[in-house]
Amino acid sequence: MNTFRKHFLSAAVILTGIGTAYASNSGNNTGKKIAPMDGYIFNHSVGSCEKVAECDTQPGPICTVGNIPGQPQAFGLDSPGDFNTCNVELSQRQ
Repeated sequence: MNTFRKHFLSAAVILTGIGTAYASNSGNNTGKKIAPMDGYIFNHSVGSCEKVAECDTQPGPICTVGNIPGQPQAFGLDSPGDFNTCNVELSQRQ
């Protein structure tokens, strides 16, 4: 009977710790907001990327021009402020 109590108490403590860790971690993520990122397409006539949409970095449907399905895909800038290349995949803003 003593062995059963030791094992039961140990298991209860471990499960309580796991539950507490999970609860505190999930609470931290719910309040975070993702800042929107500008979506661009490369305009060959002017030789630079032009802003066409507001996008997100979180996984989801691909970001498109004006966030309209069926339109060309919009990308993020490879380097902030460098409008020569825009190849970073972005997701549609939710």
